[in-house]
Amino acid sequence: MSAQVLPEAVEPVPDAGTTALSAAAGVADTQDSVMGEMAAELTAPVGAVGDSVTVAVWTVVSRVSGFLRVAAVAAVLGATFFGNSYQFTNTLPSLIYYGFLAGSLFSSLLVPALVKHIDRGEVRSAERVARGLFGVVTVCMLVAFPLAVLVAPELLHVAATGTKAAGSSDVGQARLLVAMVMPQIFLYGVIGTATAVQNAHRRFALAAAAPTIQNVGTIVVLFVVWALFPAASTVNGVPLAELLILGLGSTGAVALQAAAQWVGARRCGISLAPRAGWRDEEVRVVIRRAVPSLVQAGAAASELIFLLVLADRVAGGVVAFQIALNFYFLPVAIAATPVALSLIPRLSRIEGHSSDFHDTLIRGLAFAAFLVLPSATGYAVLGGVLGKAIALGRMSSPFAVGLVSASLRTLAPGLIGESAFLILTYSAYARRDTRTPLRAMCVQAAVCVSVACTSLAVHGTASLAVLGAALSAGTLTSTVVLFVLLTRHQTGQERLGQPLRRIALGAALMAIPAWATGLAMSHWLGGRTGVEVAALVAVLVGAAVFLGWQALCKARELHWVTASFGLRGAGFE
Repeated sequence: MSAQVLPEAVEPVPDAGTTALSAAAGVADTQDSVMGEMAAELTAPVGAVGDSVTVAVWTVVSRVSGFLRVAAVAAVLGATFFGNSYQFTNTLPSLIYYGFLAGSLFSSLLVPALVKHIDRGEVRSAERVARGLFGVVTVCMLVAFPLAVLVAPELLHVAATGTKAAGSSDVGQARLLVAMVMPQIFLYGVIGTATAVQNAHRRFALAAAAPTIQNVGTIVVLFVVWALFPAASTVNGVPLAELLILGLGSTGAVALQAAAQWVGARRCGISLAPRAGWRDEEVRVVIRRAVPSLVQAGAAASELIFLLVLADRVAGGVVAFQIALNFYFLPVAIAATPVALSLIPRLSRIEGHSSDFHDTLIRGLAFAAFLVLPSATGYAVLGGVLGKAIALGRMSSPFAVGLVSASLRTLAPGLIGESAFLILTYSAYARRDTRTPLRAMCVQAAVCVSVACTSLAVHGTASLAVLGAALSAGTLTSTVVLFVLLTRHQTGQERLGQPLRRIALGAALMAIPAWATGLAMSHWLGGRTGVEVAALVAVLVGAAVFLGWQALCKARELHWVTASFGLRGAGFE
């Protein structure tokens, strides 16, 4: 699944790291006009590491606040079909925007287009391009709004057919909720454009931190609902006042983030307002180049929407699956994405040298495996403990905890594929190839949908376990396909098998101590706090075993980590 379309867990990874992308693509597009000093400064290792640290820190903050937001939904609305409706509809605007309209366009193409003008001092031209693309996306949003209001409630109603809640789904209430949250699509357009403008000017902190404003605002809205409506709501038992507070309050929280991002763009000298970009030849060229990546993002968004619709067959299924997805995408956001972004400028500059390209890519994949494989192992063996540790409020029943744990365990293998697919996709973009990742994404969607359909034959916890397995199967299959397509004509000295075996053995060695620690301490300490402490200690024990094994093997990936903290060589050497 493409990283651009994730709404929190679904919410996309912030585009604050796109300087690496803009440096690679921007230098390629304006190679004759950008001064040598500028190019050297853009690719300096110390500067790249400093930018990456800024992005990583604020990404962690945003992701943690995003997890707290989903946890607040679980605590306030619980394992109910109304909780499903709210979580699905509130996720829909970001899915539509980042998946179908402009997520990939802004991250992959708008930044380089702006950099070309900014480097020449053409501020008004940069503003013209930004406004033009924003105008095109705004028109698309005007089309998407009524379609979403009509279709989304029907999807939820159809998904509930055949369950105990069949016939109880209030399509009218769901349609009102969708109508209140769909203006968020326009606000995400402001956010995406403003973020691209700031990244093009190499300003990252606000762009990466602003999602925290939205998450905190949504949490406040949920606690207001908790205070005013202490009784759990069902689909047919939702007071109109509660519905209005949730819908309008959630949209207001997105508006706060949009306002902050707009101010950030204005500080860069660009005032955002939509204009008729389809009349601008430069804007049309950018849109034509974006088509394959937009189709890929759309396929990924459709895949995720399909999984969430099927999760709605289980009371609390959407909320539980969303919580598991938050864990699923966290290592991708803070580990795999920085690796992918750091590879782009290097691969772009050695694209014509097959051996160097191959070896650099393999080292990048090995390093990503070093960071991500332990997380996947931890999710698989500690799914039960983690499910109990994050159980809050009305989502703390054994049934609800079981939903989260089952989803997390079956999503764990997919984390490996998701991370590798992201790096391989960015590597293809470094070769200006947007079609090969699209073909691999089609394979992913086909496999995922096929496996997910089997969830219709089971119920309850098993249903969510199948959905997690479907996403894992799709990402792993598409990763193998993409790897073969990208490397079949390449030769080099590096081989992926040896480091993968060492890393996988380290992950296997950590599994039993981590599992035994979590199980024993949760029984020994008891209570909610005891389970949380047990989860933390189990993670630390697992990490210690894994890193100890890697140190014993003198793993070069461990050397890369320690060297990066000393700002000594940011590359994969």
